[in-house]
Amino acid sequence: MDNLLPLSYRWFIAKGLTKWQPWYFMDTIETIKREPNLRASDLFKQFFLDETGADFDVYLFARRQDCDDFAFFVVRDGKVEDKIVSLDLDLWGGARLNPPLRYVNIEQTFLNWIREVVMIDIEWDWMMEADLFED
Repeated sequence: MDNLLPLSYRWFIAKGLTKWQPWYFMDTIETIKREPNLRASDLFKQFFLDETGADFDVYLFARRQDCDDFAFFVVRDGKVEDKIVSLDLDLWGGARLNPPLRYVNIEQTFLNWIREVVMIDIEWDWMMEADLFED
């Protein structure tokens, strides 16, 4: 198995670090043990490609529960890379990025995404005293 999901993502899941409300991961402890099914999210992948005009493929790995924000790993030559694109998809097909996304411009890694997107969303929108002792 030489085409696994990025180590940092698999590590988070293996350690049970999966409750990042409002974000949730699409993979489980079982799915990270094998090569990713690159066709599992074809519908969202097509929305992504239509909206961004990207010159690369993607693998959906996370979704925000309260809106249409999605996070994708970049897939290049059939390999999932530790490069992230996170955006609010227009599921109605009206928006198109201009200029289109290009592989050479994608720099965010999974750990950067946790710091720069997920942690900020948690702090600003979801961190409440009342949630401390809920299951």
